Amino acid sequence: MPAALVQRRLVVTLVLFGGAAPVPPPTQRAAPLRKSDLVRLLVGAPLAPDELAARIRQQCVSFTPTKKDRADLVALGADSSVLREIDDCTRRAARAHPAAARPGPRPITPPAAQASVPPSTPPPASRALSPSLGPAPLLSSVRTGFVLGVGQHAVAGARAPVPLLFEVRDTVGLPVPGQEVAFTVTNGRLDAPRAITDSGGRLNVGVTLGPKAGPVDVTATVGPIARHALLYADAGPATELLLHCGPLDIERGLSLAPSTPVTLGVTARDALGNPTAMTGLEAASGDAAVLRVMTVGVDGPAGRVRVTPGDGGSTTLVVAASGARADLRVLVSPTRPADATPCP
Repeated sequence: MPAALVQRRLVVTLVLFGGAAPVPPPTQRAAPLRKSDLVRLLVGAPLAPDELAARIRQQCVSFTPTKKDRADLVALGADSSVLREIDDCTRRAARAHPAAARPGPRPITPPAAQASVPPSTPPPASRALSPSLGPAPLLSSVRTGFVLGVGQHAVAGARAPVPLLFEVRDTVGLPVPGQEVAFTVTNGRLDAPRAITDSGGRLNVGVTLGPKAGPVDVTATVGPIARHALLYADAGPATELLLHCGPLDIERGLSLAPSTPVTLGVTARDALGNPTAMTGLEAASGDAAVLRVMTVGVDGPAGRVRVTPGDGGSTTLVVAASGARADLRVLVSPTRPADATPCP
């Protein structure tokens, strides 16, 4: 067994079985920490050095460490920040109670003075350490965050199937009830902008995804801690097809020159205008003598239809894909009407 581990176990044994009292329950976290408390926090939890230093800064310690105490704590993993907080605490205590800090015989209180103190009046130190008057618990930036619902997918504009579950814990790992958490969202809508943690330190927040396909970013803020949860809005089923001639969108009709082949582009969109995948593309002409469909194909998210006009006339071009359909009026003539898109 490594020497460092043997030393660590020996220190823990000496401290824990030397008559030290157990760590106070969560309701007494405001009391000063004893040496046995520090040993348990270093070995049993364990806390990160910065969290343990913050705990000492909040609660202080109930003893003035000797050289042996400091050596024991270092052997258990205490770093310079922890020792510095202990030193600051003892210095503050010495300034607050200079008489107690100076060694010497304990003064004898006359019996009359003893009798003048009401038995029911607690000493000042007891009032200062009352749990009901203690500071709020220190929140853990490591143990606080989203624990369920992150990464969900749903159709844009729909409600996320599972509410987001957020958890707040302190630096000891205990849940923090009654804590207010604020929420914001981009590309979405929340049930409520604020919520309070329950007895287990948890709360749920419902999310409705935004109209734009892509990420939905939910931010939770509690004290100085901010956490993000990403959900994803997917495009819905196609509800319309759009036809294009180069960069031009074809809206009312199409004007083609006689005997000049052209390639039309096809894209599909859902009810909220999000592009959708192109599947099952088909095209047919109402009159092959006026307009003949040569080829159809899908190129990634878009499709293409290649047609060859005849000598002249008008007909209808029907295009279907992804469960949607477009009917396009086509005029083949050297003269192009104002309400038709020229192509090419």
